[in-house]
Order: sequence, then C-alpha cells, then structure tokens
Amino acid sequence: MKKIGVAVKSNGKRLEHFGICEYFVIYKYDEKSHNIEYDNVIFSSKDRRPDGEEWEKSADAIKNCDIVICEKMGMVAKAEVEKMGIKVIQEEGSVEAVLDEFISRQNKRDNIKF
Repeated sequence: MKKIGVAVKSNGKRLEHFGICEYFVIYKYDEKSHNIEYDNVIFSSKDRRPDGEEWEKSADAIKNCDIVICEKMGMVAKAEVEKMGIKVIQEEGSVEAVLDEFISRQNKRDNIKF
C-alpha cells in the first residue's frame, strides 16, 4: 500500500502548486487492485515570510508519502522531495480527473509485457 499526497486548493477539488499549498489530501493506493481510498488531510501552515522557503513546510507535511501529485513544483523543491524518496507527479486539473488518469496509467503500465 502506497500513500499519495495530493496538493489541493482550499476547496479541495483542484490541484495546487506544491510550495503554496496549505492542504494535502492523503490517499492510500493499492498497487495490485489499483484502488485508491481517502486516508486523511494534512495541513501545511505557511507564514509567507520573504526569507522563508514555503516548499520546505510542504515537504515536511508529506514526508510519510510515497508519491506527491501537485499542479507545479519548483526545481529545488522537486530535487529535494525526490531525494526524500517521494515520486513527484505534476498535473493540472481536478483531483478526481488526475487520480483517474494516474490509475489509468498504472493499469496500462501493468499490462505491458516484455
């Protein structure tokens, strides 16, 4: 079972940029059945200081996830999150559509025979 952290806007329906995201919806993903189920919501407080790196707070919020899905992510943040062993997926759109596309890609990948 993998954990997916999805960066969402305050309404919880659309993806958000990783660094400014204040909420991550966490899902459990079963790689065998390709089922996704809601787990919880993590709040990532931002203080908007000019000298602060807001993405670091986002990275700390998703440290127990295996995958993060967000609208966009800066190059430094992406490198650091990947260094944490977290796969980064950048997409745009509604949470539902992006998760459906993620499952579809995983299914296709599983059906490729070498």
